[in-house]
Amino acid sequence: MPERTQIPETRYRILCYELEGDTETVILDATAHAFIAVSGTIDQHNTMTGKGTHAGPLPLLRRLASVIADDERLAS
Repeated sequence: MPERTQIPETRYRILCYELEGDTETVILDATAHAFIAVSGTIDQHNTMTGKGTHAGPLPLLRRLASVIADDERLAS
């Protein structure tokens, strides 16, 4: 069995605001060792389209890929 990847020491703080007119409302304020962010726009037909979807900086992408590869449930 492959050796498990250690949880990284680096932590991220994720803030998500809902913007309506001039009002900003915090809808997410979380701190974690990893995150996946997906953003999109809902058009006038209620269809969501996304652009620039990222999972954080390159070191985090490498860590996530390693965790997925090491996890038997996710790798299969």
